[in-house]
Amino acid sequence: MPGSAVALWQGPAQPLRPADRRIALLLDSLWERHFADIPRVNDLVVGYDYPWKRHLGRIRMTLDQRTSQIGLNRLLDHDAVPSGVLVAILTHEIVHYAQGFGSPLPRAHRHAHAHGTVSHELAHRGLARYEDELACWVESAWPSFERRARAERQAAARTDRLVPCAVTSRVVYSL
Repeated sequence: MPGSAVALWQGPAQPLRPADRRIALLLDSLWERHFADIPRVNDLVVGYDYPWKRHLGRIRMTLDQRTSQIGLNRLLDHDAVPSGVLVAILTHEIVHYAQGFGSPLPRAHRHAHAHGTVSHELAHRGLARYEDELACWVESAWPSFERRARAERQAAARTDRLVPCAVTSRVVYSL
């Protein structure tokens, strides 16, 4: 098993945020407790990704197949998100990895969600309650949470903009 999950989603130029570290530690803990029989045959990178409207997570592999990347919806980096939701998403993506989607392992099925294979695997590993918690949360809380989180992100982006300096330039354009 290559080392632990690395939380460098932003790339090496960005500082490691505490949220990224927490999610990497959570992934490692889940893997140790529930997926110890699944080998990690390549490096695994985890972090918060694009703030999708409908997707909560995804796994993909780099073209050189040296790294698998698990990305969680950036909107989920919020204190209001129950920890069980993050567990459900991460375990879902680990099952994809184990079944050869987003990893160099052989594919177990033609399609990633064929015949409820992810749900069956999570139930087999005693993780069905997290999947149920995620389903309830998505149905009851996600639409309003997503709108509120987007509004907060947009408001923060407006305040993070550069402040114009007091010096004005006197550029003359000639035609």
